[in-house]
Amino acid sequence: MLTTRLSGLGDLAGTPTLASIQQVPVDLDERAFLFPAGKPLTRLVFCPAGRTIQVDAVFAFNASRAAPRLFTLELEDARLLARTIVDAVFLARTQHAITETMRVAVEVLTNGYRLHVGELDGGMDLYFGTASVWRVCQGLLRAVDALSPVETN
Repeated sequence: MLTTRLSGLGDLAGTPTLASIQQVPVDLDERAFLFPAGKPLTRLVFCPAGRTIQVDAVFAFNASRAAPRLFTLELEDARLLARTIVDAVFLARTQHAITETMRVAVEVLTNGYRLHVGELDGGMDLYFGTASVWRVCQGLLRAVDALSPVETN
């Protein structure tokens, strides 16, 4: 006879919420790259935690052991970035998302899109094909939705 002891489960105050443990993976196509690291990307993973969204990368190869964490976005910055990506795609022109904690340029290129994250003289460039940019935006908005407060009627 198998018995299970369930002690300590009455205190749910220390239990993490679904939003804090949920991850939103986004598969990318063969035209996704990260520079200056010079690595092809196979997936982005949006990790909602608290009031931020951490953006991690899965590399096609990583012999140099580069860290997977690309950057972290505040909730409102993530919402603005998603809107900026949608604007760039629909308007077919470069858009900027600039706040106190984020500087991102979304550039429209002939064969896809470039997200420049950080200052002009540094930062990182993420290149995406046209099909992948929609998946990135959908994944980012899913992560934003997981952290957003529940609206009442």
